[in-house]
Amino acid sequence: QQIESPKVLFDSAPREKGNVEYFTLIYLHSSYPDESIIKQFRSLINFLKIFNDIDDCVAFINSVFNEKIIFILSNSFVNLILPRIEGLQQIFTIYILSDNNNEINYSSFKQLKVQGLYKNFNDIYEQISKDIHKIKRDLVMYINMSSNSTTLPTTYIYCQLLSEIILDKNENRNNLQELINFSRQEYEGNNEELKIIDEFEKNYQKNQAIYWFSRQCFLSKMLNKALRTPEPDILYKLRLFIQDLFQQIENESVKDSITVYLGQTMQRDDLDNLQKNILNDDLIVFPQFLFGSTDQLRAIRIAKEIPTLTEDYIPILIRIVIPAHFKCANISSRRYLIDNNNDVLLNMGIMGRLIKVEKENINENQIPYIHLTLVKYEDQQKIQQILETKRTEIKSFSQLITLIKLMIVMNQHILAEQIVETMFNDETLKADVNIQTSIAASCLALATSHRNQDDYKRAVELYHLSLDAFLRFISPNTLELTTLYGNIAGMYLRLDNFEKSYEYYQKALNIQLRTNTPDLLSISNYTNNIGILFLRQEKYSEAIQSFQRTLKILEQVTESHDGELALTYDNTGDAYLAQLKYNEAIDNYKKSIEIQERIVPRNSSTLGSSYYTLGNVYLKIGRSNESLYYLKLALECQKEYLPLTHSSFALLYNNIGLMYYREEQYSEALQCYFKSLEIASISLPENHSIVGITLFNISLVYSSQGKLDEAIESIEKSTEQFLKTLPPYHPDIVENRLYIESIKRKKILKEIFNENIDENTTSF
Repeated sequence: QQIESPKVLFDSAPREKGNVEYFTLIYLHSSYPDESIIKQFRSLINFLKIFNDIDDCVAFINSVFNEKIIFILSNSFVNLILPRIEGLQQIFTIYILSDNNNEINYSSFKQLKVQGLYKNFNDIYEQISKDIHKIKRDLVMYINMSSNSTTLPTTYIYCQLLSEIILDKNENRNNLQELINFSRQEYEGNNEELKIIDEFEKNYQKNQAIYWFSRQCFLSKMLNKALRTPEPDILYKLRLFIQDLFQQIENESVKDSITVYLGQTMQRDDLDNLQKNILNDDLIVFPQFLFGSTDQLRAIRIAKEIPTLTEDYIPILIRIVIPAHFKCANISSRRYLIDNNNDVLLNMGIMGRLIKVEKENINENQIPYIHLTLVKYEDQQKIQQILETKRTEIKSFSQLITLIKLMIVMNQHILAEQIVETMFNDETLKADVNIQTSIAASCLALATSHRNQDDYKRAVELYHLSLDAFLRFISPNTLELTTLYGNIAGMYLRLDNFEKSYEYYQKALNIQLRTNTPDLLSISNYTNNIGILFLRQEKYSEAIQSFQRTLKILEQVTESHDGELALTYDNTGDAYLAQLKYNEAIDNYKKSIEIQERIVPRNSSTLGSSYYTLGNVYLKIGRSNESLYYLKLALECQKEYLPLTHSSFALLYNNIGLMYYREEQYSEALQCYFKSLEIASISLPENHSIVGITLFNISLVYSSQGKLDEAIESIEKSTEQFLKTLPPYHPDIVENRLYIESIKRKKILKEIFNENIDENTTSF
């Protein structure tokens, strides 16, 4: 009954099979236990980890975040392991098995959790049974938030939307059998629970949900963990039972206002924080179903009997005022075991306003009280507005897809992928077209998320899984699969797997070409991408042919697709440029620019890139005037979407300066070069090569102006810059040194001939 704030572990490791309960049992011993002992303990705690190595055991303990550990260890390991795990909150209780007469020094550690020394397994079994019985039903988790805030805790958004998805009753065809199959898989080898699962399958009725939940069996054990953590895969499998339980509680209400008490333990710091937040009009949300009592003294007794995780935990009482006609169930007549008439079952997700925190020294029962008054979730308009935005973001035609999209938003990719892969491999679901459609669409969502994060390898794996799910109920030549084939091809292209990329682009293209209703825009996309593929493989003729097909197709499309046309002309220009066919490249780049310039609003990024490319082509062929024109246009475009100190400007100003130099506009050239150096000093590493190149270009200008001392100084700085990353005999450094000698000779001759040498003489 420890009350804590939930911790959603983002992108945590997949859950191990059988790890579906709040408790994990660890056994550390030099010898493996008998199978009968394993079965005995699994009747209490399903998930059992056995170790004979201390390092492996400690590593596993440190990996546990969402469960509490029941730890059984041999007394021969006590003095070695207790110092390493002292104070870990994930450890609930420790039991030491005595298998020799060695002295045990565990009392020297501050181990409140060590329950004692036991001579046999039966004694340990009985003690564990007693220790966990008190708390395994009422494991309470809360979320604290302000009703006046413009933001909500991420954990609350996740828990609330997750509960809404689970309570959606749109899909119920195979949910009960899915729950039973899942439970049998997770409790495989646990004979006690398997018998109860068989009983559940045979006898369960909707109006028995409370009866089954109050029974300490696989259902309540899984729900206690899954609603605390939360565990979306477990909740999804149990969704039919959760819906029945929720509805059975909703069908009842209290006639008059009542007060319900929950006996719990809580960390002192958390209690202090709640007291500080009273003035903030704070709300407390409980994500799980709650057992409460109208008997205050009974709740106090429960709180004081609960084992504490550390000395920081203290017993507390939560006092909840439930208004008249509020939906809750008095379950005294419906529980599996009836031991009193005061139990009240509250529905998952109830919300209470924090009224008062009363410390133990100011009340007669010597126990802290947290006073809450329940509020209606629907009345919290700010909360509803924020949640509605998130609902819209993840909304889908299927419960499963909505769940997967929520997990993607919450960065739980690993667990989401485990859910869909498990469902994909479930033989009992393969014939259900609706489920396979949901699995395929979920894989698409996950693959797209990985693609957006540039994880192309995982993206293509998930696209293939989506394809495999679709192929269970449709033909591989179905028109609807062409987009998926295109996505697979695109990922292979990103991974430089050209053969596979071509295979899937060609599949998509062939299906479109054979259909009676071809999509011209899709076909143009495939032919353009095939052209890019050929371009990457340096098959320039095939690339140009494919781009030309794309242009002809786009010309047949009635709607305007200027963006696609411009891109294709750009790609065609790239193919010609790679073959050094500059005139053809220039023609295509100009066509691309002409189209882009008429698009409103213009895309400064792509247009600036086209200006820059064309300017550099003119630079290559020595047409400096045209180059200068387009590079200046590129500069103006880049200023519209990049910060003025962006590293791209360092290279751009350098190239513009070079064109001014060739046009013998030396003052403008120097201005650009100095601007390039200024930006490089801010946005590039201190040893970047652009600095050395720019300093070399500056020396050319000074030399042309007859400022030979400045030219020598600049070229020497250029050489120093290159030496930061290049060896002394690198061609660039050798060239710099030869140029220094050339300028020095020119300076000597200039002095000899009384500075009457024509500055434009190039023989020196």
